[in-house]
Amino acid sequence: MPFFSYNDIEINYIMEGSGEPLVFISGTFTKLQMWNYQIDFFREKMNVVAFDNRGVGKSSRPDFPYTMELLVEDLKSLLDYLGIKEGIHLCGSSMGAMISQKFALKYPKIVKTLILCVPTSYYPPKTSDQNLLTYNLLKDLDLEQRVKYWFPLIYSRAFKKRLENDREFFDEICKDMNFCSQLVDPPLYKDYINQNEALRNFDMRNSIKDIIQPTLILSGSKDKMAMPGMIQSMLEEIPNSKLEIIPGASHAFNIEAAEETNRIIWKFIQET
Repeated sequence: MPFFSYNDIEINYIMEGSGEPLVFISGTFTKLQMWNYQIDFFREKMNVVAFDNRGVGKSSRPDFPYTMELLVEDLKSLLDYLGIKEGIHLCGSSMGAMISQKFALKYPKIVKTLILCVPTSYYPPKTSDQNLLTYNLLKDLDLEQRVKYWFPLIYSRAFKKRLENDREFFDEICKDMNFCSQLVDPPLYKDYINQNEALRNFDMRNSIKDIIQPTLILSGSKDKMAMPGMIQSMLEEIPNSKLEIIPGASHAFNIEAAEETNRIIWKFIQET
């Protein structure tokens, strides 16, 4: 995979296919491979860009607290390097959806459409503090123990059972998810801490009304990590938005229900 260097860091990225640019932004502590099922589908139709945020995967991991603004500028610098100046379809999941909202407001002329997967417009500071306690407890756990903690939070019971019964599929999923990967670019405790700081004080509740792009909000009906009422609130506040809920899927629905996710995103892009 190629690297883009700027301001003394390297950003690991892929760019595949041709046509209108579709840019994927990963969630907290997850690598670009979280989008593997989307990359495989869309590279036959579009110019697909995905990358490791700073602090994960093969990108640099400078040891200081990150900010959301810094992550936005990482994306802007990468797009400048790739010569992508306008017309992007920007798709982010979880923390990636936070970055996407900030980016769309700061650089509205670059973004054609916005796709927000399991988004929030607000991240309470106390949740960031709780995260620190969790990471401290989990840092010394082995693979099996981490899986027991994380999988019920991000996958539905049915999908979790499928993983338990299919070791090859389980290994494939674990290989590309930072919270349980013990072999490929595992995160260090400092990486958890530094990315978590980017979430602290994230609050777009007074500004998402200014998002002008056609916006698709995607959620799973079984998402255990969603804040009550948040998705509906965002739908009401973002002017040109629509909501699609994937039945039976949880937080990582783009993996759990990849075909349905791809179908919905592709239909949205074609119609806008």
